Amino acid sequence: MNELYSYFLPASFLLGSIPFGFLAAKYKGIDIRKKGSGNIGATNVTRMLGWKIGLPVLLLDIVKGAVFPLTIRLIYGESQELLSLFCGVVAVLGHMFSPFLKFKGGKGVATSFGVFAVLAPGPILITLIVFLSLKKIYGFVSIGSIGGAITLPISYYLLSLIEGKSFNTPIFWAIICISSTILVLHRTNLIRLIKGQEFASDKEKYKDQE
Repeated sequence: MNELYSYFLPASFLLGSIPFGFLAAKYKGIDIRKKGSGNIGATNVTRMLGWKIGLPVLLLDIVKGAVFPLTIRLIYGESQELLSLFCGVVAVLGHMFSPFLKFKGGKGVATSFGVFAVLAPGPILITLIVFLSLKKIYGFVSIGSIGGAITLPISYYLLSLIEGKSFNTPIFWAIICISSTILVLHRTNLIRLIKGQEFASDKEKYKDQE
């Protein structure tokens, strides 16, 4: 068991640490950390470089969260559920605090989605619906992300009650910790939203705000 942890956890952290948004923008000759919101995630990449660059970044950020939890589930089944969860958590932490970027990174929304799409598909589906609804209504990805971070632990808890399962599980507490971290990382977005200064969600509107 310890041997599996020593293999999978570092590998998952390193995969999560790969800053795909930064690398994609760098390929185009741009340091994305100095553009737009300064975030390396798919939203800022899309805003500055368009969806043809932003969409692959989004998918890669999702996949790097899902790879090891899914692989471990497929190989070991439920016998290594905790290892699967830990790999997902460290992948998200790798994205948020990438050693390749001096322990700075993205806000972890897409990578967290990849993790819990594997480990908690029901709650993540509800969260996705809330995210898309809020983004559609208000026009800001940040509002959708904040709403999603609040929704995920609530939906996990409620679905656990409906299914007659205990919600007091490692997955639930991992969701609480990751959602809380995502909310903390969105504190500047929240301040801009309150002041009416949040970055617009599309490239053209954003240029007007630069």
